[in-house]
Amino acid sequence: MNDRTPRKSRAMYYVDGSAVRKMDNYGQPARRRDPQRRPADRPRTNQRQKQNRQISAKADRALAFNLKYTVFVVASVLIMVGACVLMLYMESKIKLQQNNINNLEAELESITDDNAACRMTLENMYSLNEIYDVATNELGMVYAKKGQIIYYNSADEDYVKQYQDVPEAE
Repeated sequence: MNDRTPRKSRAMYYVDGSAVRKMDNYGQPARRRDPQRRPADRPRTNQRQKQNRQISAKADRALAFNLKYTVFVVASVLIMVGACVLMLYMESKIKLQQNNINNLEAELESITDDNAACRMTLENMYSLNEIYDVATNELGMVYAKKGQIIYYNSADEDYVKQYQDVPEAE
C-alpha cells in the first residue's frame, strides 16, 4: 500500500470485561476542543497556575540547599582535609625519623669500627712476655706457690664478702 491510496478504516474490537464492543471512532480524526469551552471538571486557568506555582515552589525547596546539610558537608570536607594534612605531616615526620635512624646507624657503625681498631692496637701493643717482665722485675710480683691458693665453696657465686681473715692452709 503506498502513501497516496486512501486507507480503509477497519473496525477494531476490544474486550471490556466480558462484553465485546465495537469502537466507534477508529480511523476518524480526533475532535479538537474549543478553547473557550471547557468541561466542568477541568480547573480554571488561575487555579492551574496556582497549582503550577505550588509544584515549582516544592521543587525549588527540594533542590535548595538546607543549612544543616550545608554545615554537614562543610564539616565533612574540613575533617577530610584535616585528616589529609595530618597524614602528610605524619609521613614527613616518619621519613625524617627514618633518615635520623639511618644517620645514627651509620655513626654507630663508624664508632664500632673505630673501637675495633683501637682494641686491635691495644692488643698488639704489649705481648705476654713484656707484661711478665714488667710484673716480675718492676713491680716485684711472683707466681703463687703450691699451697698458697685456697679453694672454698660459696652459696652465692656472684660475689664474696670477707668478714674475717682467710684461715691458713693445714
